[in-house]
Amino acid sequence: MEEKNKRKKALLAKAIAERSKRTQAETMKLKRIQKELQALDDMVSADIGILRNRIDQASLDYSHAQKRFDRAEAEYVAAKLDLQRKTDTKEQLTEHLCTIIQENELRKARKLEELMQQLDVQADAEPAEPEGQVEGCLHHQEAEAGKQVVHVEPPNADAQCENGASAPLAPDHANQVQSTVNDLAAALTP
Repeated sequence: MEEKNKRKKALLAKAIAERSKRTQAETMKLKRIQKELQALDDMVSADIGILRNRIDQASLDYSHAQKRFDRAEAEYVAAKLDLQRKTDTKEQLTEHLCTIIQENELRKARKLEELMQQLDVQADAEPAEPEGQVEGCLHHQEAEAGKQVVHVEPPNADAQCENGASAPLAPDHANQVQSTVNDLAAALTP
């Protein structure tokens, strides 16, 4: 019985020793695994920390960029509106200038036409006068022997200026009027 107990004790001690050995080995494995996991966690934590710092910096940069963009966009919109207003003003002023020039040219054309008509009427009327006037004047001259020269004056320039004419007579019309005056004077001279 003692032998039996001794063997049982020896087997038990051996089993405990083996289990203790296995436990130590498992403990060593667990410690190694824990170290590896810790190393992985440390690496991930470091990466996470770096990424978080970068995200914070990127958020700050984004915020500044967004503010800059908003300011630039507002300035762009204001500049575009200002440009549109100034373009409209320029176009209106240009249109107004064109209207003024066109109206002025039309007024000048009407005035020139009016002056041309006046000169044409006077030029047409004056050559027709000498024939009738010459006969009347010859009869009158016979009655009044003392009368030698008839004075004929050209159209009144002051009256034309009062009517708004600022341009002088055209050279050909002035020559025609002078020629008519000379013809009348020659015809009436005995």
